[in-house]
Amino acid sequence: MRPPLRVALVAMLAVTVGGCALQASPADGLRFEAPAGWRASPGILGYMQFWRPPNNDREVLLLFKSPRPMQTNEIFSKSNLQDTMKDVTIVGQQTIKICGTQTAKYVQARGSSSGGGPIDIETVATIIGGSSYFAVYVRPIVVRPNPIALAALREVCPKP
Repeated sequence: MRPPLRVALVAMLAVTVGGCALQASPADGLRFEAPAGWRASPGILGYMQFWRPPNNDREVLLLFKSPRPMQTNEIFSKSNLQDTMKDVTIVGQQTIKICGTQTAKYVQARGSSSGGGPIDIETVATIIGGSSYFAVYVRPIVVRPNPIALAALREVCPKP
């Protein structure tokens, strides 16, 4: 069995087993908040969760947490991005400040969705307390960006 398949099966089993800790959100303890009315998936072991608007199934806001710090250049490499999306091109990337003084990496990319059509991908990655966090907003190019979803990307910081 291939390693990614094993990881997916273990994650599905964990979600099936249930329990509060298994459905924890990576957003717990953060200022990160999806736009009002967006539907949240259950959190997966506190490491992944996504939100979708009620009337658009091709737009999504995701939050990932890695239990260890990760180098953003390895995560945002073209080969890693192409494993999840077709025809990915990194449009821009820069180091930014979020939440006042917290350093983060902003990456904007463009690709094609599995359902077809070009998509924009905006990601902010940062490290908090020894864990890496990645907030990702994906939408078809023809969809106007949701300003609250864009703002959520820059709110991956601890609650005061």
